[in-house]
Amino acid sequence: MKNNKDFDKKDAIFKAMLELISKHGFHSSPMSEVAKQADVAAGTIYHYFKSKDELICALYVKLKQKNIENLFKNDDTAKPFKDRFRSFYLQMINEAIKNPKEFYFLEQFANSPYLSTIPKAELSVLDSPIYDFLRKAVFTQVLRDIPPKILVAFVTGSASSIIKLQLSGEFQMTSSDLELAFFTCWDGIKKA
Repeated sequence: MKNNKDFDKKDAIFKAMLELISKHGFHSSPMSEVAKQADVAAGTIYHYFKSKDELICALYVKLKQKNIENLFKNDDTAKPFKDRFRSFYLQMINEAIKNPKEFYFLEQFANSPYLSTIPKAELSVLDSPIYDFLRKAVFTQVLRDIPPKILVAFVTGSASSIIKLQLSGEFQMTSSDLELAFFTCWDGIKKA
């Protein structure tokens, strides 16, 4: 079993890598700089990760898992699905606005060749809570019968666009704007 010191070092490495990637991108974030920022010896990083690529992929998995957990942490299955979806959708936006480096890292990773290095089965497990959440609503005829890939792309793409608009500083979202975004997305997927 790993001790807290190992966890702290690994966490420091993840934080340093995220920080460097947010400033310089994937390719301009050398392991020597990660070690310096994390305040660990370079060899320590290789104790946990075989390569920079493995570290970047592990960071993606860690942040994706954290993101999914946060999306569903307040889910109340006793509530009507519309209320649950509203909470999910707004949580997706609010989490990203609170953690812009994580949001941009996940976006950058998902649109990079790194994504193809993670086995499809592992990616499927990471995304399954969102797919399951929406599939159940389709099955119970709350949502339109839209193929799951399209449904997830529509919902997450909508939220992602709102997040980017907010983070760009072009448009400051009010709570009314966020409600309007939710209702616009909801109207596009709900069963008539």
